[in-house]
Amino acid sequence: MEWVVFTVLAVWLLVSAGGVLFAKHPVHVVLFFLSALLAMAALFLSLGAELLAGIQLLIYAAAIVVFYVLVITTVPWEKLKEFEGAYRRELLFGLPVALMAFGAFAYLIAKGEFAAPKGQVTDAVRELAKTLFTSYLFPFEVASLILLVAMIGAILLGRREG
Repeated sequence: MEWVVFTVLAVWLLVSAGGVLFAKHPVHVVLFFLSALLAMAALFLSLGAELLAGIQLLIYAAAIVVFYVLVITTVPWEKLKEFEGAYRRELLFGLPVALMAFGAFAYLIAKGEFAAPKGQVTDAVRELAKTLFTSYLFPFEVASLILLVAMIGAILLGRREG
């Protein structure tokens, strides 16, 4: 049963990632990206990594998608249509490089051992929270302020146009 759930979630993730790569409209790209992030969070949940699933949802699915919506509202997409076919040469170079990287990755997965080392079991959430809110409190607060400013900017830009 776990294998079926994992396979369904993995297919969902791959289809969403393909949508990110091949969608033409920027809003569709963001929606496919959000779908891929949700699929990744569901994969984390199915593998028993609840903390990673929560971080995936809070940081990526919420904050990064808000940032992408801000970019979509500020970039003049009509002017970019004239550059539509300009990257064919890069595609001809990038496709073989991507295939070689995929082959190397597949070789490593086929030949490698990925057993986790046995060590001391700790409370990961407690340790992460302790580190985040003691040693890294200032960068955490700066990141939250930057995201707050980005949200306020998106609201003001959207209100000014409408």
